[in-house]
Amino acid sequence: MTARFFIYFLIFLLPACSFNSVFFPIDERPDDVVDVNIERVELVSSDGKRIQHYFFKTDSPIKATIFVFQGSGSKVLNWFKVVKPLVEDGYQVFMMEYRGFGASEGDARHDSVANDANTALLYLAGRTDVEAKPLLVLGQSYGGQLAIYVTHKNQHLVDGLITEGTYTSFSEEAASFSPWPISSLVNLIVSNEYESLELIRDIRTSKLFIHSKEDKVVPFDMTQKLYSKAIGQKELWVINGRHVAGLLDKPVEYVSKVNELLNKTYN
Repeated sequence: MTARFFIYFLIFLLPACSFNSVFFPIDERPDDVVDVNIERVELVSSDGKRIQHYFFKTDSPIKATIFVFQGSGSKVLNWFKVVKPLVEDGYQVFMMEYRGFGASEGDARHDSVANDANTALLYLAGRTDVEAKPLLVLGQSYGGQLAIYVTHKNQHLVDGLITEGTYTSFSEEAASFSPWPISSLVNLIVSNEYESLELIRDIRTSKLFIHSKEDKVVPFDMTQKLYSKAIGQKELWVINGRHVAGLLDKPVEYVSKVNELLNKTYN
């Protein structure tokens, strides 16, 4: 029995779990050292949990603010090296520490993390140092689901949406790595409190989809499906390399693509 078969067999045995360590492994690494100005923000969720956020400030003239939702299994400070090229290019970057990570309280579940993300977006959009500039939302891997979710709920606040290597849904992602005999069952069992493939159909804001053809974590055809269902102004940027490593492997090209989206949206 392969490791992946065992993991998804556990999902089969635990159908009541809508969010578990299969999608959200805890990051045990020590925090990376971050060499920029950081503002730490604590927000209280609707169920009373304290959720931590990090606002990375840029030393360059501010172009816009980007709310970045990181992939699962990593604390914000360990993800900063991924988004650093954006900060260096003039973007303020705001990130949320998911429940169960760092100082954020509570257990990660589809619905609770989505509600936390929505609360954070509303807070961010209302800041005086944010509201005068464009606000973009960027989600990588699991974070792409959240990015699509909050943009769908708050289209009047979001000026551009970027996803990299994200799922069409949690259930399809689980099924894609499951052995053939149980893949259909996994697709039915895994909970989808929000589903990107459905939400993307209604998002009117400008969109940039990024995905590596060599991605071994999230199948490339998931972004193809998202792109095909998306309406309005959209672009699909196909890259090579590891899962959600575009900003690490191609920082100049990646930032240029974000700048293009910003210019199309804001000018």
